[in-house]
Amino acid sequence: MADVQCVTCGQAGEAITDMLFLGKLEAEIKAKVCKPCWKKWEGMRVMVINEYQVNLGDESGRELVKKQMKAFLKLGEQADTSKIDQNYRPAGT
Repeated sequence: MADVQCVTCGQAGEAITDMLFLGKLEAEIKAKVCKPCWKKWEGMRVMVINEYQVNLGDESGRELVKKQMKAFLKLGEQADTSKIDQNYRPAGT
């Protein structure tokens, strides 16, 4: 099992082995993000889609989710996450 130095959490962690279906971005994510941080993003992605009422059938909606993903995973993009942060509820609360 390979490890990756994660840019999101700053720790060495288990590499992502699952198919992500993200095209060119997939290789970068697999090289820079650990599996636990990716799992956190998968939960956050649902919140992003709901809070911003994203239509994934629309190119602009998919771009918004991609921009939020890059910001969340610390892959060099900044995004306004205030809408998500103010409504965020940790699991089990």
